[in-house]
Amino acid sequence: MIDAAPRASRDRAVTGRAVGIGLLGAALLCAVTPYNDYKIGATFLAGNQFPVGAVFALLLFAAPINALLRSLAPARTFSRSELLTIWTLMLVASGLPSSGMMRFFLPHIAAPGYFSNGGNNWEGRIWGGLPGWLNLSDRDAATAYFTGYPRGAEHIPWAAWIEPLLGWGAFAVCFFVATFSLANLLRRQWIENEKFVFPLVSLPLLLAEDPAPGTHLPPILRQPLLWCAVAFTTGLHGLNGLHQLYPAIPALQTAINLETFLTTPPWNQIGPVPVLFFPLVVGLSFLLPAEVAFSLWFFFLFYKAEILLGAVSNWDMPASLGSPSERQFHALQGFGGALGLMAWTLWSARRHLRDVWEKAIGGPRAAFIDDSGELFSYRATVVGLATSYVGMAVWLRLATVPWPLVVLSLLMLTLSLLTISWVVTQAGTLYMVMPCMAVDAVGATVGTQHADPGAWYTVQRIECLFYRDTRELLLPEVLSGAKVAEASGMSPRSLFPALIASVVLGIGVSLVASLWLPYFNGGANSLPNTWAFRTGPMRPLQMIGGFASTPVVGSLSGLLQIGGGFLGVAALLLLRARYGFGLHPIGFIGASVISGRQLWFSILLGWFCKTALMRFGGMRGYRSALPFFIGLMLGDVMNAIVWTVIGSLTGVGYNLLPQ
Repeated sequence: MIDAAPRASRDRAVTGRAVGIGLLGAALLCAVTPYNDYKIGATFLAGNQFPVGAVFALLLFAAPINALLRSLAPARTFSRSELLTIWTLMLVASGLPSSGMMRFFLPHIAAPGYFSNGGNNWEGRIWGGLPGWLNLSDRDAATAYFTGYPRGAEHIPWAAWIEPLLGWGAFAVCFFVATFSLANLLRRQWIENEKFVFPLVSLPLLLAEDPAPGTHLPPILRQPLLWCAVAFTTGLHGLNGLHQLYPAIPALQTAINLETFLTTPPWNQIGPVPVLFFPLVVGLSFLLPAEVAFSLWFFFLFYKAEILLGAVSNWDMPASLGSPSERQFHALQGFGGALGLMAWTLWSARRHLRDVWEKAIGGPRAAFIDDSGELFSYRATVVGLATSYVGMAVWLRLATVPWPLVVLSLLMLTLSLLTISWVVTQAGTLYMVMPCMAVDAVGATVGTQHADPGAWYTVQRIECLFYRDTRELLLPEVLSGAKVAEASGMSPRSLFPALIASVVLGIGVSLVASLWLPYFNGGANSLPNTWAFRTGPMRPLQMIGGFASTPVVGSLSGLLQIGGGFLGVAALLLLRARYGFGLHPIGFIGASVISGRQLWFSILLGWFCKTALMRFGGMRGYRSALPFFIGLMLGDVMNAIVWTVIGSLTGVGYNLLPQ
């Protein structure tokens, strides 16, 4: 996009008090999240791309605090841009103590020194030849991380952690530089040119609206239907939360797995079909374009139909080797679909990318290309991308990863960043994980017989630490912050230093809180989150150990599955762009992963309600019902915080969102 003049001066700089409060809130969120999420087992304060902790903080400042200020000190009232600044700074930091970084970062570094023994010989077969800075080499510190220190001797062994933290921290710095650079590269294309929906920012934007004259609350909070929905969710979670505390109190069933009823062939091959009711997801789905919501639940059922057809036809449908997808065929189709999506993204943005390059190198048209409305300059964007990817490549080579795996690892990283961000910013899914990792892409095509186990282990850990199960990926959160800046007239460039400060502060606080948790609470093995602290860290070692003993042989069918996924997604995107075809490919890539399984039914409910209202009530009916569905979202946020406080007092957690 070429602008003949700089951006209008209406863009406002962020205020110091908003930045200070936002950073304080981010630090508090990062400090309490590990204990709440992994010790108490309450609703994750982050846990997805719509962190309830950040939204609740926005609600506090937008409603009771601002209402009080309007009565006592009107000049001190928080403006819309200040409220959204606070929310954005908490948003970008919220995932760092959770799946966005520390949930997997520390356990995977400590895992080799604890789980390896003479029986499995993982040290001799897998990681013994790797550089020492990749692992926690102090066996006592590694053991204490999982088993804890004796009472009275608790401490964090910082000296043992310095080397691996510096080693992995170097890759993390490159990863975050790449994240911010990609966010700046995509901001104008996705927000201004393609006008992505960004459903997850809808509630924050509504909460930050200025009250009508003579009132003290944002207009959305004055809607009776909204409070009806809040009352409904409060009744639901109140009863189920009390059941968690006092089992004699009956609970309302909100989860059924249809797999338990499908016990005869070929139905028993379908696998899990959970029917889960999440009011927040129903509300979010009501905000989506109908074809997007339809795609998200349709492709989950389509994937299950594929399995049923394969079972009837006696096709070989093995489980994936190490990818989040249940079945390898869909992991490979998802990989191909992500490649198709990346190709489409690059093609759609070709003019914008040409402008970015022209501005970065100071070409003939550079003076006519305005980048003053970006987070930072296009030249810094190009330099940031180049240096970060070169840095990650050098790091992988120093970690003894061969060049073919270096290229594949960086490709998978890029695909994950782009695909997850594309889905979250368009479809508003609470979280999204990629169906395919490098091991399936290689194992199903060329085989693993020539791969070095140590190199594979490093690649697997890169995936697990940074993008395999990151339910709070930073890239879509930065883009969401840029979206609210655009919607509220804030200057993205003045917001950028505050975003960096929030991430840096969040990493520091999250690191201390995440190390304190196991070392001062009886070790990671005593914590209820076994996926984060035991199953997840052991899985790459078990998998690579199996490959070292029995290599996987590739086949032509793997390439065909990848090609089919590429062509399918590319064709759907082309048909939508050229002919307005109604089926959106957005649900295809994630149909076989946990996010698709957990969210499909609630998305179907939201889609059905919207479709029925639009069919029989038109736009008027939709607008009339909208406050109720916003209330479902807000009700879940409010109840999540209430039950988090109750959990901290009782030690009994109640979870009301996907985990």
